[in-house]
Amino acid sequence: MKARILTDDPSLIVMFRLGSIEGIQTSNYDEAKDKFYESIKEDDLAVLILTKTVEGWLIKEVKEHKESESIPLIVVIDG
Repeated sequence: MKARILTDDPSLIVMFRLGSIEGIQTSNYDEAKDKFYESIKEDDLAVLILTKTVEGWLIKEVKEHKESESIPLIVVIDG
């Protein structure tokens, strides 16, 4: 099982990479939405970390996922 972070901040990608967590940088809603849906479809993804900015873009999608699925766990962090 693995974890991934979706963020608009390149420095967070570097920091999480030091902990062996893959990072994907997104810069807008459409890009974030595509990466979000690609990520939650992966069978071996246990935790999907979102920054507050990305979660703000995807509020509807995150809510729908949390109501219908338990894996991957979605965690929101400051950043």
